[in-house]
Amino acid sequence: MKRIEGLARLPQVTAAVQRIASDNQSGAAEILRSSAEVFSLLDAEEITDAEEARLLVIETGIALVRAQPFMAPLTNLASKAISAALANPDRATVSAAEAAEGFISEAERATGDAASRAADLIKNGAVVLTHSRSSTVLGAFTCARSRGTRFDVFATESRPLLEGRTLASELVREGINVSVIADAAAAFVMDRARMVLLGADKVTPECVVNKIGTRMIALAARERGLAVYAIADTSKFINAAEIISAAGERRSAEELWPDAPSQVTVLNYYFEPTPLDYFTGIIAEDGLLLSEEAARRAEAMTIHPLLMDLSIKRIPRDTKHF
Repeated sequence: MKRIEGLARLPQVTAAVQRIASDNQSGAAEILRSSAEVFSLLDAEEITDAEEARLLVIETGIALVRAQPFMAPLTNLASKAISAALANPDRATVSAAEAAEGFISEAERATGDAASRAADLIKNGAVVLTHSRSSTVLGAFTCARSRGTRFDVFATESRPLLEGRTLASELVREGINVSVIADAAAAFVMDRARMVLLGADKVTPECVVNKIGTRMIALAARERGLAVYAIADTSKFINAAEIISAAGERRSAEELWPDAPSQVTVLNYYFEPTPLDYFTGIIAEDGLLLSEEAARRAEAMTIHPLLMDLSIKRIPRDTKHF
């Protein structure tokens, strides 16, 4: 569990951020909604000291990004909230909460549009391979099904947390045919698939960050000439060169091998980067982006300077120049 500095005096806010930090099942869109609610909790504290309120917004934003640093929408949300608080110092928490809600509303609309555009690519009789559980990919599948499109899905188990099983259960409830396969079988079933459709937690100028195993699947698809797409609305794009990433953060060994012999080192990672040019395209809310277009969109994204180096040990007490 990640320690949240400076917020211990606000137990409700601290607990909400801790829940986000420990959430290893939800997708980026779902965690984004929970993160926006944290700023509403902060505003509900009715902090009367303007300087204290401003600093708490900054600390809350940094704590959220540290909680899930591989999820670009959360970083972009925190940036908007901090910028709004510093622009309106006399109503910092109110402005932060309003900015977070505005960001969420736009991101949810964009996510729906991106899912709809992805659904356009799913044709009658198609077999689609997906990996892990993306709520946006699920939205694309349900959208296609609601239009009367009939198709089959191969869903990887997505070890170690097996969120592919959750996706399969959701698809069955929507009347969509689904087969669950071992992660290692993804290349084996590609001869029967028409396309690969994946989610994304972050799109940078160089890569898509997504669940571990994405790179191998994209490579196998490219080798076969099979179209492979990632769905990512603009909230997931980030120019992340200077932001600490947890894509390579090691997770609990117990999830892979409980009671492993002490001589064995168990390496458990959740996320990895996959180069943009491994994808046929990135499906955004305004259409299909080729790798060069996706890179330019990520390069154009900016975040608040206070989020550019999350290795900082303390928040600057004088924030007026930001």
